Amino acid sequence: MGVIYKGIGGANPPFTIDDYFSLYPQFKDIVPQEVVDMYLRFADSCVKKALWRDGWKVGMCLFISHFLTLYLQSKTPEGSPENQVIAAGEARGLKASKAVDSVSVSYDFTTAMQDLDGWAAFKLTTYGTQFATLAKIYGMGAAYVW
Repeated sequence: MGVIYKGIGGANPPFTIDDYFSLYPQFKDIVPQEVVDMYLRFADSCVKKALWRDGWKVGMCLFISHFLTLYLQSKTPEGSPENQVIAAGEARGLKASKAVDSVSVSYDFTTAMQDLDGWAAFKLTTYGTQFATLAKIYGMGAAYVW
């Protein structure tokens, strides 16, 4: 199944790093500026004002925050051992349970958020699930599904 958005595109209004950090200051100074810039440009390509209308700013912010969170989850210090780099890049799923003694954590990859099937990694952060939920709502009107 695929989705084609007819007539949705064009240029977005300006959206700057300052616009983003005014709404999501928690990412300021913990993610390199070039990484934030990269995801801002990516969001500008994917989140179109023509489709999102009044929700466009929140869509941009959620999209960027989602990818910054994934970036931070996979970040390791330069010179980290290979196994640490690999572990940081592994998919984590959603935490289903944890224990304190003997440190046990389990993750649920199958049951959580089944209504977001097809949204892949967007299910791995709260920003991503919010984005996917809103994207489904905003995308309903102009989409042809096959």
